[in-house]
Amino acid sequence: MKIFNKIILYLNVLVAIFTIFSYLSPYINPAKFWIFSFFGLAFPYLILLNFVFFIYWLFNKKRYSLLSLVIIFIGYQNINDFIVFNKSKPGEENKSISIMSYNVNQGYFLDKNKIKFNILSRFIDNQKADILLLQEKNTKRINKELQDLTNYPYRNSIKGKGAAIFSRFPIVSKGEINFNSTTNSCLWADIAIDSDTLRIYSVHFMSNQISRPAEAIVNDMESDGKLESKNIKAILSKYKRYVQVRAEQVLKVLANISKSPYPVIIGGDFNDPPSSFTYHKFNEKFKDAFKETGNGLGITYAGVIPMLRIDYLFFSKDIVINDFETIKVKYSDHFPIKAGFSIH
Repeated sequence: MKIFNKIILYLNVLVAIFTIFSYLSPYINPAKFWIFSFFGLAFPYLILLNFVFFIYWLFNKKRYSLLSLVIIFIGYQNINDFIVFNKSKPGEENKSISIMSYNVNQGYFLDKNKIKFNILSRFIDNQKADILLLQEKNTKRINKELQDLTNYPYRNSIKGKGAAIFSRFPIVSKGEINFNSTTNSCLWADIAIDSDTLRIYSVHFMSNQISRPAEAIVNDMESDGKLESKNIKAILSKYKRYVQVRAEQVLKVLANISKSPYPVIIGGDFNDPPSSFTYHKFNEKFKDAFKETGNGLGITYAGVIPMLRIDYLFFSKDIVINDFETIKVKYSDHFPIKAGFSIH
């Protein structure tokens, strides 16, 4: 038992160190030190492991339980970004508008599950959002369905780009932030709402491109219980490359936002969890719609990697949020998110 406890203690210390690395992830640009971001991605699992160690030591050597307890306590703010509890509050009616953001995954999920594409346009119509932010809509079949959305006469949509903005209100100006990429994009639109104007962004930041190797690992574990080193190497290699690209895109978008003459709302697929550099850079300047009025984990990714909240609606601090909803429909590998806002 002594040897077993010693092994458990060593593992506990190792997990504690990795957890500290995950706490540092939001504050370190991955273009300089990418490995901290990788531990940031593992943040919820590291917290869970610390909790398991804490429970284990409570029933064995209680003094060792302090290690994980202190680690969890130090990360209170990080945990608060990850899991949210809010009391419900009445919505405000003053110029209330609803905005929905949805990564439609180019229709791959619909194809894979043999779901008719018109279900997507029907779903969007039924949501009755005033402004619709889309990502990964750049396929002919998806665009054909989107043409049937008659409630949005004003649009910023560029052929070959995945991001788009559809609006019931007039667009007075619009543009693109060029990522020099065919897979990622960011569009913006100045939208006139009565006597007010908002600048709205629809963004799709670089993906980690690790879903396929992660799925291969899951399949390997289910079939023969073995881990293929090539899949682990593929995950690390892809993550290192693309997290650095994403950091550059984030800074580019923030530079554009800083020049906006209007209050802003930024929505889309950020491809990073709350324990990330990406989230931190937006959260220090704007409010997170889910964090303000949501509850629970707010998971937005429906793919192979569990417990991920990577789709967000951020907004300027002079805008008021009334409500937030993660809509659990499986027409994509992302869940749509929707929020109501008031302009004063």
